[in-house]
Amino acid sequence: MFQSKEILLLLIFTFLGITTGEECLDTNYAVSKCDKTKVYQWLIEVPTNKEVCKGKSVSQPKAVECNFACPKGQTFDRDKLKCKDCTSGTFSLGGGHQYIFNEEDDREKTMPELSLKIGSVFSTFESECKGKELWKVKGNILQGDAQRNCAIYLSLQFKLERAGSITIAYNLATSYVFGSITSRCDFSITDNDNNDDIDDDERDSKKRSFLVLYPTGYGIWKDRKIDINAPGEYILSLYTVGLNAFHFPLSIRSIIVEGSSFLQDCILCPKGKIHNRSFYDSYAFVLGTYASKSGSTTCKPCASNTYAPLEGSTQCLSCKSNEYADEGSAECLPRPKCELKHYQQVFIGCDKSDTATIKYEPIQPKVCIGDPPSTQATQSTCRTCNPGMYKNTDSGLCEFCPQGTYSDGTLSECRKCKSELSVLPGLYYKNWNELPMFFNRSYMSFYESKALNGLVQDQSWIPSIAYISSQALPDVLSILSLNIVKGFRLTELARANRQFGTLYFTFSIQCQKSCTLFLVSLDTYAHDDDWSVIQKWNVKHQVDHKDIVNYTHSIQSSDEITFIWLFTSDNTDEGVDEIRIYEIFVTNTALGGSDRCVSCLTTNNQETECKSCAPGHILSNGTCIHCPSSTMASRMRPNDLVPTICKPCMNNTISDDGISCYIPCKQAFNGSIQYDLNAISTVEFHGSKLFTQKGSGYFHVFNASICGKTSVTCGKTLTLDELQRSKKQTKIESKLCRMGTIPNKNDTTTSVAYVDDFGEQLLNVTLSTSKYFPPLRSDYNLTDITLVYRANTSTSQTSCSERITFLSLRCDHLLDDEKQNSSIKYKLQTPNDCVTGTCDGCIFYFLLRTPFACPICDNDTNGYRTFFGPCKFGRQEVRKIPYPYCSHNLTETVETHRCSILSLELQIIFGVFIIIAGILILIVIICWRKNRKLEYRYMQLIENTNPDDDTPVDNVCAQLSDEEDSGDEVQFKSQSRAKKIMNVVRKAIRKNPNNGRAESFGRDSYLLTSASTNDA
Repeated sequence: MFQSKEILLLLIFTFLGITTGEECLDTNYAVSKCDKTKVYQWLIEVPTNKEVCKGKSVSQPKAVECNFACPKGQTFDRDKLKCKDCTSGTFSLGGGHQYIFNEEDDREKTMPELSLKIGSVFSTFESECKGKELWKVKGNILQGDAQRNCAIYLSLQFKLERAGSITIAYNLATSYVFGSITSRCDFSITDNDNNDDIDDDERDSKKRSFLVLYPTGYGIWKDRKIDINAPGEYILSLYTVGLNAFHFPLSIRSIIVEGSSFLQDCILCPKGKIHNRSFYDSYAFVLGTYASKSGSTTCKPCASNTYAPLEGSTQCLSCKSNEYADEGSAECLPRPKCELKHYQQVFIGCDKSDTATIKYEPIQPKVCIGDPPSTQATQSTCRTCNPGMYKNTDSGLCEFCPQGTYSDGTLSECRKCKSELSVLPGLYYKNWNELPMFFNRSYMSFYESKALNGLVQDQSWIPSIAYISSQALPDVLSILSLNIVKGFRLTELARANRQFGTLYFTFSIQCQKSCTLFLVSLDTYAHDDDWSVIQKWNVKHQVDHKDIVNYTHSIQSSDEITFIWLFTSDNTDEGVDEIRIYEIFVTNTALGGSDRCVSCLTTNNQETECKSCAPGHILSNGTCIHCPSSTMASRMRPNDLVPTICKPCMNNTISDDGISCYIPCKQAFNGSIQYDLNAISTVEFHGSKLFTQKGSGYFHVFNASICGKTSVTCGKTLTLDELQRSKKQTKIESKLCRMGTIPNKNDTTTSVAYVDDFGEQLLNVTLSTSKYFPPLRSDYNLTDITLVYRANTSTSQTSCSERITFLSLRCDHLLDDEKQNSSIKYKLQTPNDCVTGTCDGCIFYFLLRTPFACPICDNDTNGYRTFFGPCKFGRQEVRKIPYPYCSHNLTETVETHRCSILSLELQIIFGVFIIIAGILILIVIICWRKNRKLEYRYMQLIENTNPDDDTPVDNVCAQLSDEEDSGDEVQFKSQSRAKKIMNVVRKAIRKNPNNGRAESFGRDSYLLTSASTNDA
């Protein structure tokens, strides 16, 4: 692109810098911008190499019409200074650039403007993903394999000299790729698919437009073209992630940029190259091409049995009779000797004699020479009808049994079940006399230009009486599909288990080197490219049909669905690769027949001897028993057909019907704190605004059932196309579900793009505080109410087998003060490091701060904070102030109580002092009494001692000891006069026992003795 200053310099160089008349031939032509009048622009001849053209002349700039450029298929004629057609054997993009890939080239050197990077969905998988080789060039295809938990990025820098476009030729089986085109300049981009809408406020300083590469389906290539209406420098960015273990890589065949120059030389048609093609190598070779006419915009691949050995070929050369060549070959190969792999089985159904014939026909176009061994037709005796069907004697065809009847396939008329038994309808296929009803078969090519006319489409899978089989063919997928018309029956057991049916099949694979079998599902009302991979079996070694594989898939939706089996081989040069499917059973279908009677109505195909009980009942000894309160009917083992045990409900939940446990909205959690959650029994909360790789904003909206029996529903918004096709709305009824909502440009309405189940089961309800949400000072140490939900994710596009969600409810009175006049009931909080609520996509944490999660406040509960005033004159003021979360229900109260002037500490000290004093006084009294007792004895001893008596003192002490009182007390009372006289007489008698004559008594002659006259 030339500006006015550059043109001036070129003019000076032309007139002053060239000194000779010799013309420089090593030049190119460039076109400047249009002048201010938008009428003319300059066509300028520029030397390719300044050193070579030094001292030589170039043509003077010429004025041409504005927006001058040669169209596709033409180049600039430097002699006539106008455009002309490219010669045969060449083509032109009309001023564009084509990025094609070759595994033999060093991409970093040949395409430095192309950047390929690897990342991860979550930071924990960063090192693991970067250690993998997720970007590869296989043949001439660039493949990006976004494995589980990994992300891949592509960035291409390009420059446009004029308005142009960029076209991506890609193959993408099931997933999506998001991208953008970025520029620092103002520009306008038109997406031919009209799928990208972006608000002005979502654009950044670098002008950006977003795009999506939608799934193409298996083996189908599509071109995505984006028009760019202004010149400038741009960056194309593509991005995709792997969330499922079963996926297909992104394949890019070419990226064509139009408008990168005004003039372009013609390009020689490339010759072909031979590479070993495998299952994933869609177009994994450079086509041998030619251009037979002038003015070609592209080159055509050579047809089968022709080749283009040189670049710039104008025609393809034919192979010899003993040679062959695939489409787009650069050379012919010798025809191999015919083997069984070069032939296709053709099945001829059962005739009137119940005999089926299988013969072999060569795959067209035939490339082998001679006849292979063992290609003679084989005959087999046909079997009976399949279970659930009977043979109509009038038509001779097998038909499904009418409702309420059954057949094992050998009957000519279906039978009715007894009154106590029920039928088990479904689709049961194990006798392959013909292709059964609801089945379809076909081939699919990995290459859009691959001709399948040589293959018999309705013979891709061959019924062989005991099995149905398919042989792998080069670069082709063998497809077998089963359409479940009208979906599945809605039985009580299916509703309770959320299992509407079971797909069960057995198969074996004979493989020489590498074979692959896919089982995918397709929504009957969806687009053909909305396939979901259920399971993949990849055999990397040699095996035969001895190993039988059994597989069971649980069906969790009652809608119509199509199951598809795809078989292929990476290498068919070493022998025959074959798959055999022996049995296919689909239970509980709306259409089909019953093969037997059962005593339980069930959704699977297992035998049973039980009775059918009403919901909330268990079967015990042949009798249905209702489960008691706060228990629910449950199965002892997951595969039990009926409930046999009453399982207690978890803490803080009850059950009154025996079917399911639920949280009472008004209860005392853990038996202590009363709560009333009726105001938030169901709640809808929004996450923060997120952005797709397109740059479009969207929200995650969660519907949650907090308490009570009510479930919540999440439904997907149907598009106009889905409404026209009368597609059923996708709905999820659960305890917790998530909706991906996309607002419109004016943010007035939203549409739900997808829904996810997060709450199939309530695992636990506790009063606990998560480490991700530490309490604040204003939370008053109240414990959160934490609900734990679980959901199975085996059928969704995610890397987790299940989702666990921790939903915490926290009392927040401040929010109540802020939102008194608002309908908002909560404030959502997520972990600081994970703004979406999850760091790994499997475990989610949410906190709802709401005033409705506060405890019940009344006079009988601890809803007050108590403050005691000082004690004055024996009276004390007690003030009760309600907690802030109780301020709307309780009021402040003031009470007066009696009190002590002394403080509690002084009262304790005074009490201790009194106790010690009492103990001391008691000790003194005891000692005093003991002392009085001793004193009394001593006085007695002194008073009864006679100086004239010879009685020893010891005897006197002994006598005194015999006269001790039995009691502990000593009475000090004055004796009466009579007693005193008696004592004197007694003493006198003791003094003179022999003569009975009393002696005179002196004041000091008292001596007490117990001896009598007989004792002398």
